[in-house]
Amino acid sequence: MDEEKNVATVTKPEQVDCLELVKKLADSYRCLIRRRELLRQQYEESKSWFYTKEEIVYKLSQGAHEESERVQTSGLSNPVERTVLNCDKVLSSMNREVQTQRTEQFLEPYYEVCEQIELFEIGLRSLRGQTRLVAEQLFVDGKKQSEITGAEGKLLTRRTVVREKENALIGMADTIGRYQRR
Repeated sequence: MDEEKNVATVTKPEQVDCLELVKKLADSYRCLIRRRELLRQQYEESKSWFYTKEEIVYKLSQGAHEESERVQTSGLSNPVERTVLNCDKVLSSMNREVQTQRTEQFLEPYYEVCEQIELFEIGLRSLRGQTRLVAEQLFVDGKKQSEITGAEGKLLTRRTVVREKENALIGMADTIGRYQRR
Protein backbone atom coordinates (compact mmCIF):
# COMPACT_ATOMS: atom_id res chain seq x y z
CA MET A 1 0.00 0.00 0.00
CA ASP A 2 2.88 2.39 0.78
CA GLU A 3 4.32 1.69 -2.66
CA GLU A 4 1.12 2.97 -4.30
CA LYS A 5 1.87 6.45 -2.92
CA ASN A 6 5.19 6.41 -4.79
CA VAL A 7 3.72 5.56 -8.18
CA ALA A 8 3.14 8.60 -10.37
CA THR A 9 2.76 9.32 -14.03
CA VAL A 10 4.61 11.98 -15.94
CA THR A 11 2.28 14.04 -18.07
CA LYS A 12 2.96 17.76 -17.60
CA PRO A 13 6.02 19.56 -19.01
CA GLU A 14 7.09 20.84 -15.57
CA GLN A 15 7.04 17.24 -14.33
CA VAL A 16 9.38 16.26 -17.16
CA ASP A 17 11.73 19.11 -16.18
CA CYS A 18 11.65 17.99 -12.55
CA LEU A 19 12.24 14.41 -13.62
CA GLU A 20 15.34 15.44 -15.57
CA LEU A 21 16.54 17.44 -12.56
CA VAL A 22 15.98 14.49 -10.22
CA LYS A 23 17.86 12.15 -12.57
CA LYS A 24 20.82 14.54 -12.64
CA LEU A 25 20.75 14.96 -8.86
CA ALA A 26 20.47 11.20 -8.35
CA ASP A 27 23.44 10.56 -10.63
CA SER A 28 25.56 13.22 -8.94
CA TYR A 29 24.38 12.95 -5.31
CA ARG A 30 27.50 11.24 -3.96
CA CYS A 31 29.74 13.71 -5.84
CA LEU A 32 27.71 16.61 -4.42
CA ILE A 33 28.26 15.28 -0.89
CA ARG A 34 32.02 15.08 -1.49
CA ARG A 35 32.07 18.54 -3.09
CA ARG A 36 30.19 20.04 -0.14
CA GLU A 37 32.75 18.62 2.28
CA LEU A 38 35.67 19.81 0.13
CA LEU A 39 34.26 23.35 -0.11
CA ARG A 40 33.62 23.44 3.64
CA GLN A 41 37.16 22.31 4.31
CA GLN A 42 38.65 24.82 1.84
CA TYR A 43 36.62 27.62 3.41
CA GLU A 44 37.92 26.70 6.87
CA GLU A 45 41.50 26.54 5.60
CA SER A 46 41.13 29.92 3.90
CA LYS A 47 40.87 31.60 7.30
CA SER A 48 44.65 31.85 7.08
CA TRP A 49 44.22 34.26 4.17
CA PHE A 50 43.29 37.10 6.52
CA TYR A 51 45.99 39.62 7.22
CA THR A 52 47.28 40.34 10.70
CA LYS A 53 48.12 43.80 11.95
CA GLU A 54 51.81 42.90 11.93
CA GLU A 55 51.67 41.89 8.27
CA ILE A 56 49.97 45.15 7.32
CA VAL A 57 52.46 47.27 9.27
CA TYR A 58 55.30 45.44 7.55
CA LYS A 59 53.75 45.85 4.08
CA LEU A 60 52.96 49.51 4.64
CA SER A 61 56.37 50.31 6.06
CA GLN A 62 58.26 48.73 3.17
CA GLY A 63 60.04 51.57 1.52
CA ALA A 64 59.29 53.97 4.37
CA HIS A 65 62.38 55.61 5.77
CA GLU A 66 63.04 55.96 9.46
CA GLU A 67 64.08 59.55 8.95
CA SER A 68 61.60 62.33 9.26
CA GLU A 69 60.97 64.37 6.19
CA ARG A 70 59.79 67.91 5.78
CA VAL A 71 56.30 68.52 4.42
CA GLN A 72 54.74 71.81 3.47
CA THR A 73 51.66 71.80 5.64
CA SER A 74 52.47 70.43 9.05
CA GLY A 75 56.19 70.46 9.58
CA LEU A 76 57.84 67.10 10.18
CA SER A 77 56.21 63.85 9.13
CA ASN A 78 57.36 60.35 9.91
CA PRO A 79 56.29 57.73 7.32
CA VAL A 80 56.45 54.94 9.89
CA GLU A 81 54.10 56.84 12.20
CA ARG A 82 51.74 57.42 9.27
CA THR A 83 51.91 53.71 8.49
CA VAL A 84 50.90 52.74 12.02
CA LEU A 85 48.06 55.27 12.06
CA ASN A 86 46.67 53.97 8.75
CA CYS A 87 47.12 50.32 9.67
CA ASP A 88 43.60 49.69 10.99
CA LYS A 89 41.96 51.18 7.90
CA VAL A 90 44.19 49.21 5.56
CA LEU A 91 43.76 46.01 7.59
CA SER A 92 39.99 46.35 7.48
CA SER A 93 39.98 47.08 3.76
CA MET A 94 42.31 44.23 2.83
CA ASN A 95 40.44 41.73 5.00
CA ARG A 96 37.14 42.80 3.40
CA GLU A 97 38.70 41.92 0.05
CA VAL A 98 39.84 38.56 1.44
CA GLN A 99 36.33 37.85 2.77
CA THR A 100 34.82 38.74 -0.61
CA GLN A 101 37.24 36.38 -2.32
CA ARG A 102 36.48 33.58 0.17
CA THR A 103 32.75 34.09 -0.33
CA GLU A 104 32.98 33.98 -4.12
CA GLN A 105 35.40 31.08 -4.21
CA PHE A 106 33.97 28.83 -1.49
CA LEU A 107 30.75 30.02 0.18
CA GLU A 108 28.62 30.70 -2.89
CA PRO A 109 29.45 27.32 -4.50
CA TYR A 110 28.98 25.67 -1.08
CA TYR A 111 25.46 27.11 -0.73
CA GLU A 112 24.57 26.06 -4.29
CA VAL A 113 25.73 22.49 -3.61
CA CYS A 114 23.82 22.46 -0.30
CA GLU A 115 20.64 23.58 -2.08
CA GLN A 116 20.98 20.78 -4.64
CA ILE A 117 21.58 18.21 -1.90
CA GLU A 118 18.62 19.50 0.14
CA LEU A 119 16.33 19.44 -2.88
CA PHE A 120 17.29 15.84 -3.64
CA GLU A 121 16.88 14.80 0.01
CA ILE A 122 13.43 16.41 0.19
CA GLY A 123 12.40 14.19 -2.69
CA LEU A 124 14.07 11.14 -1.17
CA ARG A 125 12.36 11.65 2.21
CA SER A 126 8.98 11.76 0.48
CA LEU A 127 9.34 8.14 -0.64
CA ARG A 128 7.99 5.21 1.35
CA GLY A 129 8.50 1.50 1.69
CA GLN A 130 10.52 -0.53 -0.77
CA THR A 131 10.75 2.39 -3.19
CA ARG A 132 12.63 4.46 -0.62
CA LEU A 133 14.80 1.52 0.37
CA VAL A 134 15.83 0.93 -3.25
CA ALA A 135 16.43 4.65 -3.87
CA GLU A 136 18.63 5.00 -0.79
CA GLN A 137 20.73 1.99 -1.77
CA LEU A 138 21.12 3.16 -5.37
CA PHE A 139 21.61 6.90 -4.93
CA VAL A 140 22.94 7.38 -1.39
CA ASP A 141 24.94 4.19 -0.88
CA GLY A 142 25.99 3.92 -4.53
CA LYS A 143 25.17 0.23 -4.83
CA LYS A 144 24.82 -1.48 -8.20
CA GLN A 145 21.39 -2.72 -9.25
CA SER A 146 22.53 -6.30 -8.72
CA GLU A 147 23.37 -5.53 -5.05
CA ILE A 148 20.01 -4.06 -4.00
CA THR A 149 18.18 -5.86 -1.20
CA GLY A 150 14.64 -5.66 0.07
CA ALA A 151 13.48 -5.08 3.64
CA GLU A 152 14.10 -8.76 4.43
CA GLY A 153 17.71 -8.52 3.29
CA LYS A 154 17.23 -10.66 0.18
CA LEU A 155 18.47 -9.51 -3.22
CA LEU A 156 15.74 -8.00 -5.38
CA THR A 157 15.26 -8.99 -9.00
CA ARG A 158 16.58 -6.66 -11.66
CA ARG A 159 13.03 -6.02 -12.83
CA THR A 160 11.91 -5.00 -9.33
CA VAL A 161 14.90 -2.71 -8.90
CA VAL A 162 14.27 -1.01 -12.26
CA ARG A 163 10.57 -0.56 -11.43
CA GLU A 164 11.28 0.83 -7.95
CA LYS A 165 14.00 3.11 -9.28
CA GLU A 166 11.60 4.55 -11.84
CA ASN A 167 8.89 4.93 -9.18
CA ALA A 168 11.43 6.70 -6.95
CA LEU A 169 12.53 9.13 -9.65
CA ILE A 170 8.96 9.99 -10.63
CA GLY A 171 7.83 10.29 -7.00
CA MET A 172 10.77 12.52 -6.15
CA ALA A 173 10.12 14.66 -9.24
CA ASP A 174 6.49 15.14 -8.19
CA THR A 175 7.53 16.13 -4.67
CA ILE A 176 10.23 18.52 -5.88
CA GLY A 177 7.80 20.04 -8.38
CA ARG A 178 5.28 20.70 -5.59
CA TYR A 179 8.05 22.04 -3.36
CA GLN A 180 9.30 24.46 -6.01
CA ARG A 181 5.79 25.75 -6.77
CA ARG A 182 5.16 26.75 -3.13
